[in-house]
Amino acid sequence: MSHLHTFGCSITQGFALADTIKPLVDDQGVALTDDQVQHQIDQGTVKWEDIHINRPSKSAWPQQLADRLNLPVTNHARRGACFQQIARQCVVAQDTIKPEDVVIVMWTYLSRLSLQWPARTSVPYCNIVDSTFGWQTVIQGFNKFFGLSPHKDSTPTQDDDIQAYIKQATRQTYLTPMGTFNRYYNSMILQQTVASALHSTGARIIHLSVEPDSCVRQLRVAQQELPSTLREPYVIPDPAEWYTLKVDHRSCDVILDPSIPTAPNDMHPSEQHHSNFAEHLYRKYFTESVSKNHS
Repeated sequence: MSHLHTFGCSITQGFALADTIKPLVDDQGVALTDDQVQHQIDQGTVKWEDIHINRPSKSAWPQQLADRLNLPVTNHARRGACFQQIARQCVVAQDTIKPEDVVIVMWTYLSRLSLQWPARTSVPYCNIVDSTFGWQTVIQGFNKFFGLSPHKDSTPTQDDDIQAYIKQATRQTYLTPMGTFNRYYNSMILQQTVASALHSTGARIIHLSVEPDSCVRQLRVAQQELPSTLREPYVIPDPAEWYTLKVDHRSCDVILDPSIPTAPNDMHPSEQHHSNFAEHLYRKYFTESVSKNHS
């Protein structure tokens, strides 16, 4: 039997939908107000991960699309994922993908940056910061924004040292014009390589993006920020020579539709966004094949 596999970030995981939120209550079992919850967070008596459950939502578009296709689904997506983490999702799951399966990779924002350690993943910065539009970026933040806590054996000094490293490394190494171009270029290579690996499974592969701007266009913009001596001509291969991946950058307009209210108390897509997106994908990519299978 065919199986649907999906990969991506919080938008694919279904972050902030009702079944991924754990309501906080007082001693009498009465739900706390938003202001009371925020006060407890500010006071440090409630942690971010006490509220957000790190699992895919059954209301997210992968489940809703699977229901329309009458297929089982495995949603591999996780909140905060960058290109590197989505690539890892795909590599880890590759051996479970069969030729009769359907795979949808919804690539996140190219500008996201993450640093990896065995016991922690940190997505603290993004070189594109737009405080007026939360889906456009992960703004300057810190580990607990992604539900991460210090190790039980770590000391405050050790954790402060890690945070200091993240701050210094991202600002001085990864977020400079040179670091940004290097990261974009290598992320596109990684994306192309993952696409080839998935293609080798024989499954049907669909590549989507959460942003309307293509990677090539964003790389060209980053190129213009480089010092003049680094801009051109290309000594390394021009992406026009090797970047052949076809990515749907238009369908994201449906799941990011600004005319629909977002998820409660959050800037992520609501259940209505996810339902609309699942229906859009079903009609765009599956209606013809479904009709043929039933004829």
